[in-house]
Amino acid sequence: MAGCSHYVRKCAFLTPCCNKIYTCRLCHDASESHELNRKLVSQVKCLQCGEIQGILPRCRSCGITFGFYFCALCRLYDDADKGQFHCDMCGICRVGGKDKFFHCAKCDICIPITLRSSHKCIEKSSRSNCPICLEDLHTSRVPCQVLKCGHLLHQTCFQDCISSYVLTCPLCGDPMVQRR
Repeated sequence: MAGCSHYVRKCAFLTPCCNKIYTCRLCHDASESHELNRKLVSQVKCLQCGEIQGILPRCRSCGITFGFYFCALCRLYDDADKGQFHCDMCGICRVGGKDKFFHCAKCDICIPITLRSSHKCIEKSSRSNCPICLEDLHTSRVPCQVLKCGHLLHQTCFQDCISSYVLTCPLCGDPMVQRR
């Protein structure tokens, strides 16, 4: 299995910022003192034959497909089927199946269809950091939990709160779960 702990893929990026080969932007960011702007990547290296080439779905030399899912805009290659889809309004790829999400223009994030008529909109709520871990919500690989109050947390942070009996929103104090 080719790739890294983040993505299964058969290519690696030639990073324009430091001219090094990394399997993904997350591996790059963990090793370097700066972040890789994935949209500036213009070349990949085939992990099967070593050919360096442009952003393509398959190797122009040996013909191997770099990943089951390919998005030229996001420079995303992934051989694991996670229901990936590109949302033009979010500007990034999401996981979970396009048929299971809708883009809320006010919240500026893809939200499960099951919440279409019941979620409370908060203007650009995804364009902030999680109030628990302080990491970015919009571009995170961790799915968001939409609270009844409309605020967002990473699902893992939400689960940590619930298991620690923190049952109110850290931003507004409203209940995060229904009390019985």
